Amino acid sequence: MDAVRETLTRCFALTFPDLDPSQVASATTENTPGWDSMAQVTLLTLIGEEFAIDVDFEAFEGATSFDALADRIQQMTAHA
Repeated sequence: MDAVRETLTRCFALTFPDLDPSQVASATTENTPGWDSMAQVTLLTLIGEEFAIDVDFEAFEGATSFDALADRIQQMTAHA
């Protein structure tokens, strides 16, 4: 697992403590109980803190899965 996915996994664990760790990599808004707009804000706030990036919520619009979030983070940190 690369560093982005490892750190993102920690963010998911903090945001969704009841989510089985084996399900984090396949998590989506469709299959993750409690992933609502408030959880999204919490998750994006943690992502900003953990990756030391300024989170523009619009830049993450449509990022409704672990993979989509990881891709956006990798794009943002590659340009940092």
